[in-house]
Amino acid sequence: MPSDQSDTLHVAQSFITQLSYAAALQMNIVALGSGTAAMTMRVLPDLCDAVGALHEGALTALMDTCAGTAVVAHDSKPLATATLDLRLDVMGQSAKGTVLAKAECYAIRGNVAFVTVAATDQETGALLAKASGSFTVEYGPEGKGVLEMVNPQKRQG
Repeated sequence: MPSDQSDTLHVAQSFITQLSYAAALQMNIVALGSGTAAMTMRVLPDLCDAVGALHEGALTALMDTCAGTAVVAHDSKPLATATLDLRLDVMGQSAKGTVLAKAECYAIRGNVAFVTVAATDQETGALLAKASGSFTVEYGPEGKGVLEMVNPQKRQG
């Protein structure tokens, strides 16, 4: 990963906004660490169901994207990842302002990463959902992770 935290966040956010659904849902990476990620998503009217609650599909998309981001932020520097399985438990509470998802890639065994993720209402701290999942892990030939591959400063050096 790029050495400077603000560079890392910028590179990761640039990568995330290239995903059309992440851009449409206005997902933002707010923290990135060694195998961890935190992302936010505003609860927009278009993302709500008939009773005004955040649609579970939007919540699932945020949590899945945050979990995948935690995988590529792992110290082993994965080049790519894809969701194998994500088990989501929704608590039935609704967020009104902003949802905060926090994910941790706690183990990688072979080509499989294991992740947990929780989503909360950023304003109240109320737990909205928890998930655990497994993701594929692919490594590049030069031992560079995806965050290094998309960072133009790293490619020039």
